[in-house]
Amino acid sequence: MSSNPSSRHPPPENGGAAIDSSSTPIVNDTVLHTQYSGPEYHELLKYQHFLMPSYHSADDAPSDRKAKSEELRIAPLVWWDVKRHLSQCGSSLQQYAVLGHIPSPNCEVQEPVFLNTNAPWSAFLCGSQGSGKSHALSCMLENCLLTDRALVSQIGENPNPLAGLVFHYDSCQGSGVCEAAYLCSNIPTTILVSPSNYRRLKLQYEQMAKARDGSANIKVKPLCLLSEHLDTERIKTLMAYLIKIFRDMAMETKGLGPFDYRKFKQNLISKDFLEKQSGPLKMRIELLESFLDPSITLQGHSNTNRSTGTDYLKGSQGTMTIIDLTDPVVDADSACALFNICLSVFISQTECSKIVALDEAHNYMIETSTSAKDFTDKLLKTVREQRHQATRVVIATQEPTINTALIDLCNITMVHRCQSPAWFSVLKKHVGSLFLNGKSLSSEETKDDDEQNGTANADKNLFQEIMNLKLGESLLFCATAAIAVKEEEVVKMADRVVKFKTRKRITADGGTTKLASGM
Repeated sequence: MSSNPSSRHPPPENGGAAIDSSSTPIVNDTVLHTQYSGPEYHELLKYQHFLMPSYHSADDAPSDRKAKSEELRIAPLVWWDVKRHLSQCGSSLQQYAVLGHIPSPNCEVQEPVFLNTNAPWSAFLCGSQGSGKSHALSCMLENCLLTDRALVSQIGENPNPLAGLVFHYDSCQGSGVCEAAYLCSNIPTTILVSPSNYRRLKLQYEQMAKARDGSANIKVKPLCLLSEHLDTERIKTLMAYLIKIFRDMAMETKGLGPFDYRKFKQNLISKDFLEKQSGPLKMRIELLESFLDPSITLQGHSNTNRSTGTDYLKGSQGTMTIIDLTDPVVDADSACALFNICLSVFISQTECSKIVALDEAHNYMIETSTSAKDFTDKLLKTVREQRHQATRVVIATQEPTINTALIDLCNITMVHRCQSPAWFSVLKKHVGSLFLNGKSLSSEETKDDDEQNGTANADKNLFQEIMNLKLGESLLFCATAAIAVKEEEVVKMADRVVKFKTRKRITADGGTTKLASGM
């Protein structure tokens, strides 16, 4: 007969006889018989198979040990002592590279911190200009993309290089090339640019490559969306107000096949849509057509559903594609709309593992922009599904005030030097370690004046530490990082905060400050 529910206790993990010798939970049968009888006993017993630790043989580890092993396998960052421990246990890291170290002025030998490039992760890098965030981004790209064994062997192992996609936009024409492009000294790089700014950017990128390394592997091409890149959803991203025409066309194709842009344009003309709409709509359509393969517009000579043009949005191992839409006639909103489509195409077409990077994201991820919001939503979906899409995402920005949901979801956060208290206020709300280390309670939640003063002092000390960070240093937060071994158990970073120093670049470094003296 069953006892009162309040007196029931879950069966202990050890002791008792196993009911099935192959993979049955450790159940204390005596306790079950004492607490339950009849149908309740048999019903509860059958559930134990899914609830209790189990052994397949006397030598096997319990299921929780296997879960810990899986956590280590996908840990984004691994400290030197942990790597040594894993090697000794026969569970060596398969694919990794040095990202930096924990600075220790009194230590003659610095122990490396490794980036696990074998597992998907996401990283948020922020800091003032010249603080080292773009340098850290480039080091992450090196770790993921390098294929030259002589170079890779200096920093780790990379048996399965990733394919890289980098987004760059700047409203200022004289700001220079995307810093990630300097990786072309050792990584095959393709730059896709706005057709209306092609010659200018081609000259700038080729001059950069020639100045750094005459043999650099770099190609600069106009961004051209092919027929197979387009579907109703992607066109809707650019032309959000033409829902009815899209719906009618989707009904005709039943959601299958590529988007027929020629038919779409004919529908606009037949309905006198372009004549009735305002100038901005016409400008958006003209902008869209400047990025389309001519064969799929009305100016094209054929009505083929597939273009014969080269598909530069399909990534391959050990290569990097940079989409630089810096152009006086392309605004940030349009850039985000195009980035959104390119991201979708790249992820869907690239078969190998991928890394996606947003360089200087504050230049185009504007909170008031509809297209930026749509692009953010796509990035959020990518981060949430990073394990299934085999994708790593890195966001580098001078302003942490871009959509904070991105900060919430990133596995790794690196806060470089900054001087604005507003930055710290935003980060404190969205980085768990900052919140806990600052004991960030609101005034309503504070128990007394002493605790409130203690919180303010903790926040002040932490912000002073951020302000005093040197070039290339950051405060690193990564709850699932494997940082130490204690009593044969791996310790995770959890709520800790550590000062971190990013390593030197192995490819050319383009992030140096330009001085008046030219030195």
